[in-house]
Amino acid sequence: MEIQELQVEALLRNLGEKQPVPGGGAAASVTAALGLAAGRMVLAYSLGRPEFAAHETNNQAAIQQLEAWRDEAMALADADATAFQALAALWKLPKDHPTRIADWHASVIAAIDAPLAICRVCRQACELLAKLPDRTNPMLASDLAVASILLQAACAAAAWNVRINLPSLDCDQERARIAGEADENVERCRELTGHIETSCDS
Repeated sequence: MEIQELQVEALLRNLGEKQPVPGGGAAASVTAALGLAAGRMVLAYSLGRPEFAAHETNNQAAIQQLEAWRDEAMALADADATAFQALAALWKLPKDHPTRIADWHASVIAAIDAPLAICRVCRQACELLAKLPDRTNPMLASDLAVASILLQAACAAAAWNVRINLPSLDCDQERARIAGEADENVERCRELTGHIETSCDS
């Protein structure tokens, strides 16, 4: 199942079924993509306006960056699903099975990497959106706030998909490092979203 190819209704229907994918990881990734698209819309309504002419170059660059992150988020939805399926196949094997032993660590890391990458994208996107209140159309303030809220939610959701896999890692130091990065991204998104909401409400 290619999550990127699903229409909205099909995605919702599949997400709600008793099946392993799409699951929470896909939901987090798609939510991030929605936030990124909403942020792009804010910029699209601000390009070419005389009052923001001084920011035109930066706003154009921001649009391109949000588009790239949006595409990455959707690709990560599929990567998350693929990683989960591979790990689920190993879970079904006895713990002493040679294939499980050989592939376990790499499969767990793959299942962590996709949601952790979503956390990073969300943080970077929130940092970009935090620069926009003074250089975008104020009529789109609510949409800018919505974009940041969606990204914050996506980051928090993705962090849960990171944490659920951490006990499967044998290295305490590695678990702590990854958990710390996920938590830091969630907290930063929360701070930035609060700043954006305050700016949009003024």
